[in-house]
Amino acid sequence: MLEDEDSDRIEKICPVCKVEATKRCSRCALVYYCSVEHQQQHWKTHKTTCNPFKVFSNEQYGRFLVATRDIRVGEVVIKEPPLVHGPAQITGPVCVGCLQGLQENKYLECEQCGWPVCKRSCQDNPAHRAECKLTIGRGSKIAIQHFYVPHPMYQCLMPLRCLLLAESDPAKWELLQQLESHEEERRGSELWRNDREGVAKLIPRFFKCENRWDEDEILRIVGIIQVNGHEIPLNEPSSVAIYNQASMLEHSCRPNLSKSFTNRGEIVLWAPNPIKRGERLSICYTDVMWTTGNRLEHLLQTKMFRCECERCSDPTEYETYFSALRCSGFQKDSKCKGYILPVDDDGWTKSGGDWSCQKCHSVVTGAAVNQILERARMDLEAMQKHREDHCNKYMKHYSKWLTPNHQYLVDVKISLSQVIGGKAPEAIKKIPYEKLMTKIKICQDLITLFEKICPAEARAFGATRFELHAALAELARRSTESNNPACTSQLEESLYNANECIRMLLHEPAVLMESKICAQAKMNAEALKSLLGIKE
Repeated sequence: MLEDEDSDRIEKICPVCKVEATKRCSRCALVYYCSVEHQQQHWKTHKTTCNPFKVFSNEQYGRFLVATRDIRVGEVVIKEPPLVHGPAQITGPVCVGCLQGLQENKYLECEQCGWPVCKRSCQDNPAHRAECKLTIGRGSKIAIQHFYVPHPMYQCLMPLRCLLLAESDPAKWELLQQLESHEEERRGSELWRNDREGVAKLIPRFFKCENRWDEDEILRIVGIIQVNGHEIPLNEPSSVAIYNQASMLEHSCRPNLSKSFTNRGEIVLWAPNPIKRGERLSICYTDVMWTTGNRLEHLLQTKMFRCECERCSDPTEYETYFSALRCSGFQKDSKCKGYILPVDDDGWTKSGGDWSCQKCHSVVTGAAVNQILERARMDLEAMQKHREDHCNKYMKHYSKWLTPNHQYLVDVKISLSQVIGGKAPEAIKKIPYEKLMTKIKICQDLITLFEKICPAEARAFGATRFELHAALAELARRSTESNNPACTSQLEESLYNANECIRMLLHEPAVLMESKICAQAKMNAEALKSLLGIKE
């Protein structure tokens, strides 16, 4: 499509006929044409770079992407296959073809090199060819014998696939070389030392190719994987992939793009909310549903930088107090209703400084805070989240110390939103009215929180919207039986949430539960439209 230029009058040149052009490509807003015919003629050349963003760079952020036009709600901004795809660094044995997990005595061996595969066709997967040839060259097949613990040879496989691109696919190798490794920042750390022993020294020794790569070259590739790798949840266990354009996206703990994948492993980055022209495009390199302290620590350890995004710079996290604690939990007989936060940035670390109440200014030591948080974390990991009584017990106990929106309580609320009335398709019809209203309130509170701290977190939004839709539909059913005139508005609200669920989960791959939730929401939405007399 072409659109008339209305934002500036700078001369633009049609790349086909080299004359002045006044119409621009509506997808990227960067290339101008004199006519539709010349745009169509140029499309074969232009399509590889036709994106609604432009690459910029500076010393602070390196390369980053900026929207070249307004990006619409739901629009896919980037969809691309991986440069390289392989097993995670710490994993038990997986099939080297499809990367699916393997069980002892339920696998085959590649007939040429011995690497495990789940079926014979997987040994012919193109991703395995180069490492297969390298393994054959060592003179003996690899023998994988232990299947219940992370296997040391698998931490070498993804680095090998990257290194071997230099010969098997020079174009991809060149793109890979342009990615950041943070090698100097990583050097000397415990993780770097482990990688040096377990990868950089092991690869030349095991594969008998001492003169092929030196330690620094291998460690740089390991750094590129750790800094740029995306966890791919399409297999069990998850695998890792590196992408070209997606690696240029900057980090934010409140990003404006949502990330998903196709069944073929392509990354899909799309806009759950509108993005204005000139905005920088971002994803989250960590988990948006973690506290500030956990996010900062994870980013520092794995990505080698301290986050200074808008969310991390606001201790209250848009007044949600997602990472704060209650003052009264630490002060004996205190009736203070204030929340405590770190006095300075050091307070976010596990060995950090004091915390202070925002209301009464009482000071609590970082040690006391971390003791409570560690206990709450361990109890959260140990509890049975599928049991409503366990969730309620946790909520009651830790509400003394944790704010209503604290990560750990939010985690439990998400479980409660799914457990209440969710054990079987008809279970929601049997729960008491008070419990139904509790489910609705929990879902509404979660959505309000998500809108503030993580408006692009599509999976959390989608799943919660589905639970709210189901609860409202049940409320409407009961209203109909009691001749309550509110039933129509309740059905309309249920339909709205079903449609929002579909919108948020539309890009989820078929193998994930979120895709099944989306499919169910589509069926339910059609039934609601029929009840409401809505025709397309």
